[in-house]
Amino acid sequence: MAEALGQIEVKQVPVDAPRSILTPTADSIKKSPLLANLREISDFAACLEILLLALSWRGQERNIAEAMPHFADELDLTGFRNVMANLQFSSRPERMDLHKIDPRLMPCLFVPDDGAACVPLARSDFGLRVFDGGEGDYRTLTGKEMVRKGTAYFFKSVDFEEQKIVQHKIGWFWMVMERFRALVYQILGLTLLLNLLALATPLFVMAVYDKVVATGSMSTLAYFGIGVSIAIICDYVLRRIRTRIFAFVGARIDNIVGNEVFKRIMFLPPAFTERATIGAQVARIKDFESVREFFTGPMAVVLFEIPFSFIFVIVIFILGGPVALVPIFMLVFFWLTALAFGPMVRDAISATARFGSKRQELVIETISNMRAIKYTNAEDTWLARYRELSAQSSMASFRSAQVTSYLQTISHVLMISSGVATIAFGVFRVFEGAMSIGGLVASMILVWRVLGPLQSGFVTLTRVEQVRSSITQINNLMNINSEHKDDMVNSNRKIEGFIEFGRVSLRYSPDADPALVGVNFDIKPGEVLAVLGGNGSGKSTILKLLLGMYIPQAGSIRIDQTDIRQLDPVELRQMIGYVPQATQFFYGTIAQNLRLANPAASDEEVADACRKANLLDDIEALPKGFWTRIGEGTGGQLPSSFQQRLNLARCFIKKPKIMLFDEPGNGLDFEDDQAFMKTVSKMKEEGVCSFMVTHRPSHLKIADKILWLENGHMKMYGPTDDVKPHLPKEFL
Repeated sequence: MAEALGQIEVKQVPVDAPRSILTPTADSIKKSPLLANLREISDFAACLEILLLALSWRGQERNIAEAMPHFADELDLTGFRNVMANLQFSSRPERMDLHKIDPRLMPCLFVPDDGAACVPLARSDFGLRVFDGGEGDYRTLTGKEMVRKGTAYFFKSVDFEEQKIVQHKIGWFWMVMERFRALVYQILGLTLLLNLLALATPLFVMAVYDKVVATGSMSTLAYFGIGVSIAIICDYVLRRIRTRIFAFVGARIDNIVGNEVFKRIMFLPPAFTERATIGAQVARIKDFESVREFFTGPMAVVLFEIPFSFIFVIVIFILGGPVALVPIFMLVFFWLTALAFGPMVRDAISATARFGSKRQELVIETISNMRAIKYTNAEDTWLARYRELSAQSSMASFRSAQVTSYLQTISHVLMISSGVATIAFGVFRVFEGAMSIGGLVASMILVWRVLGPLQSGFVTLTRVEQVRSSITQINNLMNINSEHKDDMVNSNRKIEGFIEFGRVSLRYSPDADPALVGVNFDIKPGEVLAVLGGNGSGKSTILKLLLGMYIPQAGSIRIDQTDIRQLDPVELRQMIGYVPQATQFFYGTIAQNLRLANPAASDEEVADACRKANLLDDIEALPKGFWTRIGEGTGGQLPSSFQQRLNLARCFIKKPKIMLFDEPGNGLDFEDDQAFMKTVSKMKEEGVCSFMVTHRPSHLKIADKILWLENGHMKMYGPTDDVKPHLPKEFL
């Protein structure tokens, strides 16, 4: 399938070609391992592979399977577009008739108003060639069959080079905001109209004072009332539209930024995450939440309202002349005060975030280690730690609240002063006959309208500073080089399994003792290497280095004569099977947990992996079989033997040439352990090389070589028969 995706272009296939050329067929789609997690093969699921095939997408089956939704039983339109987005294709919808689609824009996805989705492929004199997702087969449409109304979705590969240039210039967050440029212009246009409509109320008041009260004309009042009512209705409609746009933008920011931040954290090098506390990593994810709340809250409205204050200043100048100097002076005073309080606000926000993060880290640490705290009777100690951090956090919050209170007081005084100044200044203009009483009242309303948004922004200055800080943190996070590049499609590299450690040394941190010092060994395909040693001897470090979790500071690690520094870490881990010492399963079915290691595995391959782990009969005995949900609290209820065999099956399902086993005998009884050794022995015949960190003497029977580590140094290495007589009794 991977080769087919890279070499066949459907548009070049004649519309009258034989069925054998136009693959996959309906039957092959239903049996596709890529869709094995879906119980129902919908029309969108059927169209997915065909569209990628037609777009000449070059990737592996694994990439498609990983892009599929995890829990969905079937693929709908939203899921389809999300899968394409995960595969780095942007999509653009457009309402049109099927027969009006430009052939240059094919292939695309067409969703008719009535009927199943299809993939228009090419147009010729014979008609329009499409893949019908409902029938799971190719068709040639002619005549009235092509006259169908619906929505076409056009897909385009993402240009990562252009994205990098834009990100370097303006920052990652603002690059994302560029997607909403058109909506921002719409919001600005609506805000302009709303501000113009806002003039209706003060002008109505002025007209009532000057025209109605002075003349007593009720008909004039009726006309004015009708006019202002129309303005109010229009204002309501436009505000509803603007609110919906704000809600849409906020939801999209929540989705895009949240997903990208989480994705970047997932692909950070382990050195960035393993030494960071859980609380600190949670804080990274929470940074974007304040940004989302800003764009969905009232502050975003204030941000768009402030630039249009000049409209009201101009109207005040027309009505009262020099009276307009009052709001102008207040605008300048607000701005100078904000500059003066800026450093104080930044310090308060920084302290509040710092101590709040520390308190959150302690809470997470406490919940994660609750049993250990109870075992050691350390509840009072943890309570004292929490009280201290809580006091520091509360004091920082108090100081931040004080700053906010100062700003509220100042803004209130400025607003009252502006009102008094407007009345005082305007009265003299009225006495001089240069301004009417209605004009004075209208000017008063307009002054409040000018300074209202500014006061709101001034009071929430701390919030603005927090958002600015969060945007900076997000940009810094997205500038860190991740392990895997978005513009790289995993190659289908094949390896033999020759591994060579050449005087490898590693120190986790500058002030820590070396984890490995000058380790030197090699292993060939079909060999089993048993790694022995006490706690802290470097056994797990060997496995971490092979998985690309860390890079050696000295020496080299080669796989098939290729230094692992030259391999993409994500691709490297896909080529290696790993059984961790601690079993971990995630919320989902047994099949979904197994396919985490190989999303493209077929049902037969899943069953075969379970058979090798001596687990198949136990799973089939469950009421729901492979569709039994585990994880999220239910994993601990499973027998330890079942969990460990599931752990082994998840490794076997990858069928790699390199296997890493970290204490594989944990939880296995005699029968299961014998089955495990039998499977490893069979894999030796297939050319698989295996690393086995073990303390079971029985496992040494299938080992070809032994690596004995002590405090990071290689104590002894060689064939099993040569090293085994020198091992301490506790290893035998």
